[in-house]
Amino acid sequence: MFCTECGHGVEESEKFCSNCGTSTLRKGRTSSGKAPPSVDLNTPVITARPIFIPWVTVASVLPIQIFMTVWAGGFFGGFGLLLIEALGLNLPQWFPFLFCSAAAFFGIPYMAYFTKKKTYSATSYNFYPDRLEYSEGFWTIENKIIKYRNITEINLRKGVAQKKYGLGTIVLSTPATSIQQGRHTSGIRISDISNAEEIYMKVQDLIG
Repeated sequence: MFCTECGHGVEESEKFCSNCGTSTLRKGRTSSGKAPPSVDLNTPVITARPIFIPWVTVASVLPIQIFMTVWAGGFFGGFGLLLIEALGLNLPQWFPFLFCSAAAFFGIPYMAYFTKKKTYSATSYNFYPDRLEYSEGFWTIENKIIKYRNITEINLRKGVAQKKYGLGTIVLSTPATSIQQGRHTSGIRISDISNAEEIYMKVQDLIG
């Protein structure tokens, strides 16, 4: 047999290539180490896209929205009052404080809504027979390819809001993934996708 990744010769009893570490037990392989003709490596087996839920996005920024409303009203409102006095404008003293507070109160959730909606609409995850390719982001777009051999663990998570809408998040861990207080702080997060359980099982089969 030959390794499907580097072409190095391997014994039939070996589970991993001694040269690059690729599994020799993956489904859909022949004894020659090549994918059978029926497997198209350039056609996605699974395509997943995140589902945008407006109220969840707005609610998630509520703590910072309240903090920034108070802070912007006091900090920028103070500068605004000095500017009004310097320019001799006929405006009440409370106006700059109220204006800055209102700008933060309505502006922060709007920016969160706009950014996440645009980000989700531009995000897609394509699972091929041998790799994951994904594109995500709006302000900064990231395109990445992850070989399945580099995935060490797969987890499925569901929050309260996700359960309500039948969504879930799949976390794919790589050797660089760290865990703090029981949570993965890095890795690939496939967030807010529908049919999460079905996709989770299919991805497990692909990873082997």
